[in-house]
Amino acid sequence: MTDVRPFRAEIPQSALADLEGRLRRALWPDDLPAEYGVTNERVRALAEHWLEKFDWRAFEARLNAYPQFVTKIDGETIHFLHVRSSRVDATPLVLTHGWPGSIVEYLDVIGPLTEPESAAEPAFHLVIPSLPGFGFSGPTRSAGWGKYRTAAAWAELMSRLGYESYGTAGNDAGSMISPEIGRLAPEKVVGVHVTQLFSFPSGDPAEMAGLSEADQAALAHLQWFYENMFSFNTLHSQQPHTLAFALADSPLGLLAWNAQLFGEHLDADFVIANVALYWLTGTGGSSIRFYYEDAHTTSHPEGPTTVPTGLAMFAGDFQSIRRFAERDHANIVSWNAYDVSTGSDGPRDAAGHYAAHEAPEVLVADIRRFFAGLTRPWPLLAAAHEALRTAVAGVTDWSLPTPCAAWNVAQVLQHAGGDQQGYAAFITGEPGPDFDPFSPSGELEDATAFLEPKLAASAAAFATVSPEATAVPTPLPQGALPAQAAVAAAALDAAVHAWDIAVATGQRSPLTAELAEALLPAAKELAEPLRGFAYGPALAASAADDAVSTLLRHLGRDPQWTV
Repeated sequence: MTDVRPFRAEIPQSALADLEGRLRRALWPDDLPAEYGVTNERVRALAEHWLEKFDWRAFEARLNAYPQFVTKIDGETIHFLHVRSSRVDATPLVLTHGWPGSIVEYLDVIGPLTEPESAAEPAFHLVIPSLPGFGFSGPTRSAGWGKYRTAAAWAELMSRLGYESYGTAGNDAGSMISPEIGRLAPEKVVGVHVTQLFSFPSGDPAEMAGLSEADQAALAHLQWFYENMFSFNTLHSQQPHTLAFALADSPLGLLAWNAQLFGEHLDADFVIANVALYWLTGTGGSSIRFYYEDAHTTSHPEGPTTVPTGLAMFAGDFQSIRRFAERDHANIVSWNAYDVSTGSDGPRDAAGHYAAHEAPEVLVADIRRFFAGLTRPWPLLAAAHEALRTAVAGVTDWSLPTPCAAWNVAQVLQHAGGDQQGYAAFITGEPGPDFDPFSPSGELEDATAFLEPKLAASAAAFATVSPEATAVPTPLPQGALPAQAAVAAAALDAAVHAWDIAVATGQRSPLTAELAEALLPAAKELAEPLRGFAYGPALAASAADDAVSTLLRHLGRDPQWTV
């Protein structure tokens, strides 16, 4: 974490004064009708709002109300918001914007996603980076920052923050980058949620046969966009630096150029906040190079993505076509369409493109539903992992003795983590622990850094297991087991060692009655071959035993054990 530094947005007053002067001295072109591009009327209204009503300092304060950081990745400074939920069961989620948007897109969803009103709704730890070359992540000095290099940087960022299991979500360029993170790190990315799946006809006539009327309308709208609005993409992809001179010298020019992709239905404060962020960081030119890098990349990964993918598309925006999308993404599990247009939106407005700002409640609900079905496909294992995390979080002395007589707390944790990685290795064929879990050293520098990758590997491995599977490989003497039994075995191991650690360190046990009741059948089925090296002989039951005590006694542990 030494490479991650706190950050605050603090634009010098001299820069704001210079901006005001340039806007007031701006030279205006002759007016022309809308078919020639953004109109004088539109730009003049936005420029007047920028001068007379928009308050940068208020926006800056809003931004600074969230924890912000910068870190160096692949030679460039990356800026990001990192807003953690108070919920221990929150799912880490990286949100990625596009052009001409910015981190401003996601400010309205931070609260609902991190702190939902209902405990039944999933919560998220949010990482919201500024794209390389955009805002406080720029200007970039190196070339090559297209979707693939950015995806690799985001995977590194999430690992650097300690997240070894997380989701990705994005809009616009973020909808291209987010699936690529899943392609790079499928063992870490639990799911990909996007607002567009940019999949196009391949040229095979067979692909076009039998398209529905809705899909044909989507293609017609795409053709209209190409013929009427695509000039920005062509210029960005071919000569971004030629345009960069105008964007760097004239805030009015930057406003007009970026406003072509901000619909007139959007509130002026939102539009200006995005444009002002580009102007005051000098990234109008570096941001548009994203298109050039993508158009000129020589890296084209083969085959479809495989991470579970969800789409929430909006009626006024790019309309994805499922037939083409499934060619490029093999695991689409959620496909929803919404209409948040007012009915008066024109074709240039693309209502819903900035859904996180335009319809935050709709987008948040879709994100929640999507990840709720992915992050805990095996609730029993998730509960046991959470019990282990809870116990580890409360440890202050790792040298204390435990119910596992030969081991101290650190050794029990190493054994528990090694076992979880062992289950993952048997299922996936990936390498297991690089130490002997039955001879743990007790040398432990960072418990969280040690444990989380093991739990993430176990959860990711079991997420690939069908509930109907009859022979799931396990490291147990019994060998392969039916899916339910294999999951219960891994959960049993984690939960019992959570109890070991908690009681050894004077904490309240995280092994609940509900969890114990769910694990007892597995204990009765699996314990006998493991006695002598994993569990001791069963202890006599007591009339006062509750579910937790019954489970512990069956596994040879004294429920009344103390240090």
